[in-house]
Amino acid sequence: MKFESLRGFRDIYPEDAEPRDRMLSEIKKVARSFGYQIIDFPSVEPLDLYRIKSGEELVSQTFSFTDKGGREVTLIPEATPSVVRMLTSKKDLPKPVRWFSLPKIWRYEEPQSGRLREHVQFNADIFGLDTPEADAEIVGLACTILDSLGLAGNYEIRINHRKLMDEILRALGVVDIPRVFGIIDRFRKIDRQEFMNSLGEAGVSQDSARIIEKLASSRVKADDSAGLIQSLMEMNNDLRESLERVVSTIRMISYYTSSEIVMDFSTVRGLSYYTGLVFEAFDIRGELRAILGGGRYNGLSSLISDQDIPAIGFGMGDVVLELLLKRTNLWHKDISGNRYYVCTVSDDAASFSLKLSIDLRKKGADVIRDMGKRSLSAQLRSASVNGCSYAIILGTKEVSTGSITIRNMSDGRQEAISIEEFLSSIKK
Repeated sequence: MKFESLRGFRDIYPEDAEPRDRMLSEIKKVARSFGYQIIDFPSVEPLDLYRIKSGEELVSQTFSFTDKGGREVTLIPEATPSVVRMLTSKKDLPKPVRWFSLPKIWRYEEPQSGRLREHVQFNADIFGLDTPEADAEIVGLACTILDSLGLAGNYEIRINHRKLMDEILRALGVVDIPRVFGIIDRFRKIDRQEFMNSLGEAGVSQDSARIIEKLASSRVKADDSAGLIQSLMEMNNDLRESLERVVSTIRMISYYTSSEIVMDFSTVRGLSYYTGLVFEAFDIRGELRAILGGGRYNGLSSLISDQDIPAIGFGMGDVVLELLLKRTNLWHKDISGNRYYVCTVSDDAASFSLKLSIDLRKKGADVIRDMGKRSLSAQLRSASVNGCSYAIILGTKEVSTGSITIRNMSDGRQEAISIEEFLSSIKK
């Protein structure tokens, strides 16, 4: 009987696992440089945690089941509820709190390019601050991560503000605002006629629908957004205040990255709990799904506790990020640094090669020791396949003289050197 991985799940072999591990290590390094602390949480949570936070639509996409205790539980479909649960369970945490995590996420959705049923997701959140500076920092963290991975100029940040859009929709006479947000969220996934029909079915007048369509199709610089809105409708004080905040935030974000930042009125992040800034990053060619997305969600903590803690954060899955890094030729095994392959060509060199391998590892070197009693040519082929910089050859002569023969795998040159001199040249 032949077994394969389930549809929507991945087997990750070394040629992908190594660059993936390096990518995740870089992401963690950047997060820590901003002062964020790593947390972790269970992969299984009560299903009601997601009913409260995200509603039945998300619940229908979960890998959920009834456990042996009769409880409805699920493999976590996103990180935010678990993070907020942890936050609110410790009331003495000094604010602001900066946390990040790298959990596995599961959703029972139709697998597509850039979307699987299981993936790793980086999440970062700031709790306890509701300022433009905090908004800018969380987006700046996202940009700094992408730039540190070599992707500067290969993505754009699309920004909007839920309160701003809420004010616009109210001014246009929209009654069912959550439903219209869901329609706007699908703007770039459906044709114009379906979009207009959906707005009409939601009770939006034709004149208001045309204004919403005009806004949703607009991508402008932050400083041009006021003029665009003014040209379409009357600007009230509440609307102007929300717009000034998002424009100020975008200006601060521009200090973090040279990549393009645009005001995109179709970016609303369909989930109902967002209360302020919302943002997404896309590749500049527009060929992939969103690289990341997030926003401000000030009311979520009060849904699962008696605390009301302002919050903003984002999530970034590894699947789209991997596709983008591969497309830009930034996904490859690490060939920097020295990796040694210890070749043993005589029985009396076995213990010598073992001790040398251990001594090298103590100095921080990566060492592969051949243990197959194979020919030297076969061992050298393995050294090449495993990306080793040097092959260390040990035989009877080397044992008797207390030396090694070291071969440079890139040019084939080799030399004999005493074991003491060699080890002293290796910096820990």
